[in-house]
Amino acid sequence: MSSAFLILCHRPPLYWLRLAERHPKIRLLLHYDAKADIGALPPLPPNVGLIPQRVNIRWAGFSMVEATLHLMRAALADADIRFVHLVSGNCVLLHAPEQIEREFAALPRGSLLLECHAEPRLRYRVRFNTPHADTAWQRRLPGKLLTKAFQAADKILPTTQTAYAGSQWFSADRTALAVLLNAADKQACAFFRKKLCPDEHFFQYLAKRLPETASIKLWPSNHRHIRFAPGSNHPDTLALAELQALRHSPNWLARKVDDDTALRFLDETEGAAA
Repeated sequence: MSSAFLILCHRPPLYWLRLAERHPKIRLLLHYDAKADIGALPPLPPNVGLIPQRVNIRWAGFSMVEATLHLMRAALADADIRFVHLVSGNCVLLHAPEQIEREFAALPRGSLLLECHAEPRLRYRVRFNTPHADTAWQRRLPGKLLTKAFQAADKILPTTQTAYAGSQWFSADRTALAVLLNAADKQACAFFRKKLCPDEHFFQYLAKRLPETASIKLWPSNHRHIRFAPGSNHPDTLALAELQALRHSPNWLARKVDDDTALRFLDETEGAAA
C-alpha cells in the first residue's frame, strides 16, 4: 500500500495504533502536541513514525497549520507514499484502508479532497490581523469581545475580499500535496500567522490561489462525516450505532469518536472483514 495517515494528536491515538498493527502496510505519521506527555505513548509499531518537530498547538491558532505543514513535509520525504489523509486522533476509518486506497487511486492525478466554499460570514477572520490570534486569551472573555469588534468592523468597512472556508481535514495525492506545500511559502504563512481560525482557511486560500497550470483537481467533498450541533464550534461525539450506519456511506472517515467507541468499531469492522 502507498497510503499514509497524518495524525494530529495530543494523547495516544489508540485506535490508529491498533489499526497500524493490523494493517502493517499502511503508514502513520504522528504529530504529538508539545504540551502532551510523550512518555504516555506506548511503543510504536514499525509502520508508525513520530515526527521530531513538536508544536505547542493552540485551538484555532496558526500553530495547527504549522504542525500540519511539518507532517506534509515528512510525508513527501518518503518516496513510497502516494496518498495522504490528514486526520485527528479522534477520527476512524469507515472502510478498509485497501478499499480507500483503491478509490483514491481511481481519481485523476493531482486530486485534492478539501472542503472549500465562499463564506462571507467568516470574512473577518481572513481580513484582519488580530493581536489575540493564537494566544491563550483568544478563548477568554477579552479575546471574545475583541473578536466581536473585528466582526463589526468587517460589516461596517467596505471590501471586495472573498473569504474561502472549510474543514481543515483533507486528503491529497502526492502531486497535490507537493503543490500545496510549495504554495505554503513564507508570504502565505506570514499572511495567516495572526488571523483567527486559520486552520479553516489556510489550505482553502492556497488552493484558490493556485494557477491553472498547477494541474490540481479540487474535489468539493473531503469524504469525511463530521457532525456539528447548531451553533457549536466543536464536532459532536459519534456513537457506535451511528458509525455502524455510516459503513454504507461513500465517506472514508468519521470524526469525532472517543477511544472506547473507536476500538469497538474497529473490532466490529475487522471482524466483519475477516
